[in-house]
Amino acid sequence: MKKFISVIVIILLSAALLSAQEQIQSQNSNPYQNNVQQKQKKNKVDGGLYLKGGVSWMMSDSKAYFKNEKAKMTYGFGAVMDLNLSNNFALNIAGGFCNIGGTANFKNGVVPFNDIDGIAIGDSTMHNYKYSTSYIEIPIGIKGCTNEIGYFTYFLKLGVDPMVRVKSKVTLETKDTYIATREFNLFNIGWHVGGGAEWTIAGNTKLLFELNYLGTFLDIDKIRSYKDDNTPTNTSTLNPGIRLNDISLKVGVIF
Repeated sequence: MKKFISVIVIILLSAALLSAQEQIQSQNSNPYQNNVQQKQKKNKVDGGLYLKGGVSWMMSDSKAYFKNEKAKMTYGFGAVMDLNLSNNFALNIAGGFCNIGGTANFKNGVVPFNDIDGIAIGDSTMHNYKYSTSYIEIPIGIKGCTNEIGYFTYFLKLGVDPMVRVKSKVTLETKDTYIATREFNLFNIGWHVGGGAEWTIAGNTKLLFELNYLGTFLDIDKIRSYKDDNTPTNTSTLNPGIRLNDISLKVGVIF
């Protein structure tokens, strides 16, 4: 995964430098054409690549049985596209990969569940479980932006995030990590709100800086928790509805 992310970074930076060089050469060869282009409206479609990193945590309505113990550092990457509806509004669509999660504390432990190899995980005496789940996400939203101010365009955005689970890991208090993808729900959907700036470095080439909040609506897993202390006469259980929250900083290049 680290090698793949490194390749994405190299491609992103190389593409930005090549695009910027081409724009500068075009501007130097024909200044009049450059002045005309600056007065033209936005392209109908803008697109680029991005990397992001941040912190995520979990929440639940079943606070008597569950609490968020610790946040998790997150990462992701992907491609983004703006379908410009006017000079100041666009339909913002992205497609990418993200890894988010957190550490869950189940007050009375969990009902044992199996990992991908059939190994039983968890019991009533173990309370902390670190979740790490990878998703393919397709955020769709409306983006409102200012006119360019000194090479910068500022924007706000709001939308929804359909998500498809790819892989899930659970780390126990013993530091042992297990792949438990089947115990996590395949689909989720969230909402996002964010804002940032695009810095024009040459022609249509821009650097993207965006701060974004994501919150999910649906329960992320099927893991059940004991309601009480799991004595032989009291073994009632429930599935706490766990939702994800994530704050991330996105950096990219728009072509």
